[in-house]
Amino acid sequence: MEEGRLKIRVTVPPEGGKANRAVIEILSKALRVPKSSIEIIKGETSRIKTVKIEGITLAKLQEKLGIEGVELS
Repeated sequence: MEEGRLKIRVTVPPEGGKANRAVIEILSKALRVPKSSIEIIKGETSRIKTVKIEGITLAKLQEKLGIEGVELS
């Protein structure tokens, strides 16, 4: 966590959407939700992204990531 944002590092180059797919894969595995439930809604070509995750509550997301009580922006 950094400044209310979850920080994810990927080693895949940002060519052809590969890094975005890697971010979705990491979140899918960590949260145990289908990849189809995760969408990058802002920042597809930027290092900072806004992600929409369907089928999980904020409380459950925080629990699974071990960040209960942390305010996300």
